[in-house]
Amino acid sequence: MLDIIVAMTKDRVIGKNGRIPWHIKEDMALFKELTTNNVVIMGRTTWQSLPDRYRPLPDRINIVVSSTLSSQDGATVCDDIDEAMKVAKTHERGIFCIGGAQLYKAMLPLADMLHVSCVNKHYDGDAYFPEVDFSKWREVESKTFDEFTYRKYVKDNNL
Repeated sequence: MLDIIVAMTKDRVIGKNGRIPWHIKEDMALFKELTTNNVVIMGRTTWQSLPDRYRPLPDRINIVVSSTLSSQDGATVCDDIDEAMKVAKTHERGIFCIGGAQLYKAMLPLADMLHVSCVNKHYDGDAYFPEVDFSKWREVESKTFDEFTYRKYVKDNNL
């Protein structure tokens, strides 16, 4: 199973200048709750955007997909998604793709579950989550917070 976890605006903005353009504590807490004790797969830009004190993300197995990055303390660097998934599966834990845009686009067809935090406010950005055909997904959970709505979707294999 592969889960994708993302926070985005209604316009699918996920980042600007290599950073998340908002800071929402409740969403960060939800991200931590869902990904702790699991494997997180991320791209180079996402890895490099993590503050030093959170790199590697604690209590998670960190995998970075990059063809240009050398070895990193606390993370396994893989050249491509196939290698990253092989490494992730050896840990027998949940696997989460945590971004960025290129990795989301490449891994979306492989995903079994989506965890989407839809941020209420508008933010300008230069990185976007790919378009999703939600007719192929079934919403199984929804929770409203002050600054975002969390929705969990499972791929509907009957469609």
